[in-house]
Amino acid sequence: MKIGEKEEEIIKILAVIFLITFSIFLASVYKIQLKGYTFYEQFFYLPIVLSSFWWGKKGMVTAIVMIVFVIILGFYSAQPKEVFSSIIKSILILITASLISLLSEEKSKALEKEREFKLKTAHYFFNPIAIGEGFIEIAMEKANDEIKNELKTALNALERIKKVVKNVVEKGEIKE
Repeated sequence: MKIGEKEEEIIKILAVIFLITFSIFLASVYKIQLKGYTFYEQFFYLPIVLSSFWWGKKGMVTAIVMIVFVIILGFYSAQPKEVFSSIIKSILILITASLISLLSEEKSKALEKEREFKLKTAHYFFNPIAIGEGFIEIAMEKANDEIKNELKTALNALERIKKVVKNVVEKGEIKE
């Protein structure tokens, strides 16, 4: 069963919400229970990286949510060094999210250019092939049996070329 775009988007949103919730839960527990034990902060990057990768600049919302939480945690301790540390962590989160969203958008642009190239390739190859097939079929109606066999061979060759072009456009593979 194939998942549609809408269902896939819902799954992505739910995954990011779960990861944000899980990260905040871990941070809260470890900040209150085990002061100074900060491995949980690495979990903050999971939802940030995924949302920035999936949604580009729109994924920065996740980074902002995590930054707000990091700053709240810093103020929770009420120590200047913790507040300063939270600000530094927030800057790193922002840089990470920005870089990933930039790379994601560059990837999307490259995929769009590839798609356009494939469409143009298909157009520029299939049109002359279709014209050639049309002329060969007209010639077959007027030709004798010996020439019809040669024209059928030409049609077979054009059919093979169509298969190659179709594979290049659809799968990016050069094969029949």
